[in-house]
Amino acid sequence: MNRVASVTKMHLRDKLSWIYMPWIILLLNLILHLTIRFSIGGKDGMYTGGITSLYVYMLVIGMVALPQTFVFALGMGVRRTDYFAGTAMNFALISLSTSILILLFSLLEGWSGGWGVGLHFFRMPYWGDGTAIGQVTRNFVLLLHLFFLGFAISSVQRRYGWFGMIVFLGVISAVVTVLVISLGYYQWWGILFQWIAGITVSEWAGWLFALIVVYALASYAMLRKATV
Repeated sequence: MNRVASVTKMHLRDKLSWIYMPWIILLLNLILHLTIRFSIGGKDGMYTGGITSLYVYMLVIGMVALPQTFVFALGMGVRRTDYFAGTAMNFALISLSTSILILLFSLLEGWSGGWGVGLHFFRMPYWGDGTAIGQVTRNFVLLLHLFFLGFAISSVQRRYGWFGMIVFLGVISAVVTVLVISLGYYQWWGILFQWIAGITVSEWAGWLFALIVVYALASYAMLRKATV
């Protein structure tokens, strides 16, 4: 357990990447949207989706965490299992704390009438509905999903190299292309959209959690065989 905690602390020593930078980017994005809102005026509520910049950042940091720390950690005598567990714990801690902060900013946004100008930045319709616990839980799952997705992609490169990554991306592209063509040929787009519209936000969170398990198992399996 001490080694797992040490790996978590190793990640968190880079406070700029894990703690400060995502919120710097998000707050700069908020300032930009507030400036735009002030300039155009209007009384109707404005949903910007600007918080997606935070989600994109978490995906990216999940991808870069492995190449930045894996070789160093193993060189310090850390077992691969401990490295994976410590990294997963770091993902969970960052996801939980970020989800709580998003909720607090969302509440402040509501109390201030959208920062005084009707701007909805932190609370997204549909995904941000429901109780406070539900909002924290869904954002926690979403952030953790993005972390592990990025980590899984990086694990492919660590295990199979850049050639393996190119093959992997090629296969994914081919599968997506076949699906898109099939949906158009058989005229299934309408059925697909109806099915998506019928999924509740809790069900989306459940699907994302299932994907987290898949990403985690795949990443762990690849890191056990990865060369240093």
